[in-house]
Amino acid sequence: MGEPQQVSALPPPPMQYIKEYTDENIRKGLVPKPPPPIRDSYTMFGNQFQCDDIIIRPLESQGIERLHPMQFDHKRELKKLNMSILVNFLDLLDILIKSPGSMKREEKLEDLKLLFVHMHHLINEYRPHQARETLRVMMEVQKRQRLETAERFQKHLERVVEMIQGCLSSLPDDLPQMDGADADGNRTLTGVTTLRLKTEPMDVDESGPGCLPTNLQEKTVGKKEKEWDKDAAMCSIIDEIA
Repeated sequence: MGEPQQVSALPPPPMQYIKEYTDENIRKGLVPKPPPPIRDSYTMFGNQFQCDDIIIRPLESQGIERLHPMQFDHKRELKKLNMSILVNFLDLLDILIKSPGSMKREEKLEDLKLLFVHMHHLINEYRPHQARETLRVMMEVQKRQRLETAERFQKHLERVVEMIQGCLSSLPDDLPQMDGADADGNRTLTGVTTLRLKTEPMDVDESGPGCLPTNLQEKTVGKKEKEWDKDAAMCSIIDEIA
C-alpha cells in the first residue's frame, strides 16, 4: 500500500490567479485583481446560502422541531441534551440486542439525530460570545505587553538619568564659565577660545588613503597659513634689504 496522501480541508485557489502572481508581475503591478465579493447566493458544503441570511438561523426556518422553549438557559439545556443523548444511546443498544430488525431502531436513530442537531445549534449560538471573549483576551494580552514595554523603558530611562547625574556630580566645580562669542561666532571661556561642538559626524576627505577628518584638516590648514604668512613677511624684509 502506498503512503496516505494529505487532503487539504480547503480547496486550492484558482490556478488562473496563481499563475499570474509571479514576483516580476507583482513588481510591475500586472497582477490581476481579486475576484469580486459574492453578493447574491453561494454554495457551501452542498447547501445553498443567501448573503443576507443571518449567521445563526432559527431551527424553525430549517424545518426542525424545537425541543426547548424560546427563553431558556443554555447551560441547563445543554446538560439536558447530553443526558438525553446518553439515555437514547443506551436504548438503541438495547434495541439492537433484542430485535435488530425492529422499526424502533430507525425511530431511535432519528431521535438521536434530532438531539445532536439541537446540541449543535445551541453551541453555535455561543459563537458570538466566543468571538467577543477571544477579542477581549487578545486586547488584554496586547495591553499587558505594552505596559511591560513601557515599564522596561521607564527603568532604562531612570538608569540613564542616574548615569548622567553621576557624571555631572563627578565634574570639578572650578570649570571656566562661558563669556560669550568671539568675532567668528565661537563660544569663549574665560580667556580661552573654544571651537563649537558639532553634532554631525566628522567629514572625511576621500582624496586618498590616510586622510584626516575635516576638523583636523581645518586646524592643520590654519597652522600652515600662519607659517606661510611668516615666510611671506621674511621674504618681503629680505627684498627690501636687497
